[in-house]
Amino acid sequence: MRMKGRGTAAMAWGVIALLFVGATVGVGALGLVRLGLAGDEVRLRLTHCRLTGGGRGDSHLECSGRLLGDVRAGSVMVRYDGRQGEVVPAARTPWGTFEVLDRSLTSWGTAVLSPLLPLTAAALTACLAWRSGRQDARRAGRSAAWGR
Repeated sequence: MRMKGRGTAAMAWGVIALLFVGATVGVGALGLVRLGLAGDEVRLRLTHCRLTGGGRGDSHLECSGRLLGDVRAGSVMVRYDGRQGEVVPAARTPWGTFEVLDRSLTSWGTAVLSPLLPLTAAALTACLAWRSGRQDARRAGRSAAWGR
């Protein structure tokens, strides 16, 4: 009897681990940008703020504005509880959007702790991939010893 699909579980766990590593990198990068440690820091004058979203606690204020000192830049959108005419510091994320800077203690804690959840999940799924791969290798060794 042949063992079909040997290593499939190990590969699946490995792919999931890589996805969690990507999520860790993304959340970590966003935290660094929000703290002002990465990204191009700019000043943004808010022109319009409106409540968007809704339902299940997803409503938030979305403000649009213009970058100060950059005449060629168009309107920029940010999620921020601001008022029209307010000037706020912002930074460009690696994927091209803008985030308002927040250097409070809560933001520091969030930036440090939020990547830990996907990092822990990545470590767990990597261990599961390794374990599954070892089990498949053991089974393959046993079946080869029995002449199957």
